[in-house]
Amino acid sequence: MFRNLLICLVILIVAGSVASATDRPAPERLKGGIVISADGAKAIHDVGEALFIDVRNPINYGRGHIPSAVSMSFDGSREEAAEKKEFLDQLPEKKNTLIVIYSHGPTGIKSYRAALCAIEAGYRQIHWMREGLKGWEEKGYPVKYGTERE
Repeated sequence: MFRNLLICLVILIVAGSVASATDRPAPERLKGGIVISADGAKAIHDVGEALFIDVRNPINYGRGHIPSAVSMSFDGSREEAAEKKEFLDQLPEKKNTLIVIYSHGPTGIKSYRAALCAIEAGYRQIHWMREGLKGWEEKGYPVKYGTERE
């Protein structure tokens, strides 16, 4: 009986730490990059010279994304070289390209990890929209639906 109680306790602790890990907000700083607000991203978007990257999965991208953003799904929870290579292979060759990376919102760690991956690969103008699509939508900025590229 004690063993069963101990197993249940371990399961509850592990489940609780997994749940709190996904509810935890992403970091507020990005070493080597710039954290921007939805307003800052909109200003960059209006100029039209930046690459916007949505790192959510393609299904969520299709449910709504920033106009002109490309879908480049990035999980980032695995430290697999293949996932990073696939992501980096899709980035522009020019390392000084202005890039804005986003995901769901302040709890969306995928975009943070993708931004770090790009910075580590030598990209010099990485902007991370920490507020994500949620912050963009809350401001009433336009959202495009579907998966067709412009």
